[in-house]
Amino acid sequence: MLSGLGGWHLLIIITGLLPFALWIIALVQIGSSRASVGATVVWVAIVTLIPLIGAIVWFIVGKRTIAQDPDEPPEV
Repeated sequence: MLSGLGGWHLLIIITGLLPFALWIIALVQIGSSRASVGATVVWVAIVTLIPLIGAIVWFIVGKRTIAQDPDEPPEV
């Protein structure tokens, strides 16, 4: 069954499923974050309109900005 799984099949899996998985994970994390409604809507729009880059930006920037308490000064 998997004997025909060649190089181009793996390329399709990597370029198709990896961005889709990152997109789904980012949306689930955005939905389960304790962000305000406005921030949640903005992040969902970014991740949906620019799927791969938006998900990467969420993992790098979004999780940190949402996790910080608004009353606390930002960590340097």
